[in-house]
Amino acid sequence: MLSNIWDQTANLTLIVILLRTLPPILLGALGGLMTDRAGVINIGIEGLMLVSAFMSIAVGSATGNWFLGVAGGTIASMLVSYGMAFFSLKMKVDIIIAGFVVNIFGAGITVVLMSIFYNSHGSFMPSVPVKIPNVVIPFLENIPVIGKLLSGHNLMVWICFLAVVFCFFLLYRTPYGAHLRATGEEPSAARSLGINVNRIQYSAIIWSGFFSGLAGAYLSMGMTSMFVRDMTAGTGFLALAVVIFGNRHPFGILAGSSIFALASALTMIIETTPGNVIPSQFIKMVPYVVTIVALVIYAIRKNRKTMLAS
Repeated sequence: MLSNIWDQTANLTLIVILLRTLPPILLGALGGLMTDRAGVINIGIEGLMLVSAFMSIAVGSATGNWFLGVAGGTIASMLVSYGMAFFSLKMKVDIIIAGFVVNIFGAGITVVLMSIFYNSHGSFMPSVPVKIPNVVIPFLENIPVIGKLLSGHNLMVWICFLAVVFCFFLLYRTPYGAHLRATGEEPSAARSLGINVNRIQYSAIIWSGFFSGLAGAYLSMGMTSMFVRDMTAGTGFLALAVVIFGNRHPFGILAGSSIFALASALTMIIETTPGNVIPSQFIKMVPYVVTIVALVIYAIRKNRKTMLAS
């Protein structure tokens, strides 16, 4: 088994799988980052991703256009996130409860709509697959190592890297980002400076819906060409752990997401290794064990910094 992992690392297959599994974790974590920095915790990322995953494949199959599918799923996710913002910020419903409601809503409404429109309760695969395209770079494609690293990846892989740069620029190079971070650090002080805290938090939750929508669209139209019931499989909650592990910074989140994507890639390789005797249940635990270990390391590191500061 170890030799198989080494072989797939040497021929860059592991890196290719890592890049394939990275976008939903990274984009979901960026969505969690925007709300976290604004002082509102969005634990409804899982539900937002499910809504987007279903709407993307539904709109994409109806129109035959992958871009319209991604747009439809992302808009649906943003609309649900706006509803969550309305109930939590306007109606004063606890944000944690609102997030749980979104998760339950996402899991339930997708199954109901799939049953109504496609007469299925478990999965839906369009008769004509609609998929987010891969980006092939002609002059790099045939170069032995560089070609495999840089060419042939799904478009959403490159979008998620651009999203990291965008979030960094938005948070640290614009007045809006300064207002958002001030709102999250000390809302009363932000209000005293004339910052509309409510509006900032509304926008942060909608940004979260946008990034979660891209993540969900990739699950159904990038990694696969179908929607499967509860296909997020805890990715939204994993993304929240990445926000903490990445120290609430876009580039830290990129590093943290890569670690978790690597764990998922190793899981896939171990599962497909010929003669593997490890039960699949134990193999599928790997990403979540890595999550626990990462959070323990983060807690130890934070406590050490606190002790040094005191």
